[in-house]
Amino acid sequence: MIAALDFGPPERSDGRCVRRIAFRRRSALPLSAVCLVANGVREVFGQLLARELDAEVLDPVVLEAGASCRLFDQARVKRVRGRLCDVFVALRPDAARALVGAAFGEAERSTLPFSEIERATLDRMLGALSPLCVPLCGSVRGAAAEDAERAARETTTSFEVRFRGAVGAALTFGLSADPAEEVVAGVSVEDLADVGIECVVECAGGPIALSALAALRVGMTIPLRTTLDAPGMLRAGGIPFVRGTCGTRGERAAFVVEGGAARSAA
Repeated sequence: MIAALDFGPPERSDGRCVRRIAFRRRSALPLSAVCLVANGVREVFGQLLARELDAEVLDPVVLEAGASCRLFDQARVKRVRGRLCDVFVALRPDAARALVGAAFGEAERSTLPFSEIERATLDRMLGALSPLCVPLCGSVRGAAAEDAERAARETTTSFEVRFRGAVGAALTFGLSADPAEEVVAGVSVEDLADVGIECVVECAGGPIALSALAALRVGMTIPLRTTLDAPGMLRAGGIPFVRGTCGTRGERAAFVVEGGAARSAA
């Protein structure tokens, strides 16, 4: 099981505002799927609101008892039915007011009930997110408004997409089932047989004075104490891999692996 660090709600303690930390069980939902959804939300809402948006996403976690009630409290919820599970897209009142204000060019939206046109605007925004849920639930089989309490009861896993800047809104995505953890076989040498690795044979080495290094010019000869047939090192991907002996075979430089057959390097 993988746990994610989380912060609880603000609490007053000795005149200070404190958020206590806690570890929550990390969901098996791939982060690649979560980021794909978050990026889609940013692009779709950016087009609907005709402005550039900056979004961030919180790690998906498996919810503890009662946690989903807080996430869906008084929220507008759209249920997206999928092949693998159902996804609940929730918009809480403060986020709904922020999005309505951005849609109609209002710096701050009042707490008065939404008008008919404002409710239609929010429904359109939530409806535009249904196709984005494919990475979470598989092929989409329909979408409809859902009761917030029912969504809270059925949600097991959730994550949030938050907008930063002028549009300070957050959307909650809840899943009716957490994906099963996949256990796959380890990578074998046969799986990497066709992977190319850069190899270098180090056949000479020795110290050089800093003054001599600074005076180096094209065509100069650097004397090193290493002699022919001295021990060398084969480096694979920059990592020392095997020791051997440097020499020649015919007219080509060669490297003989210690305890193995001769291998030539041009």
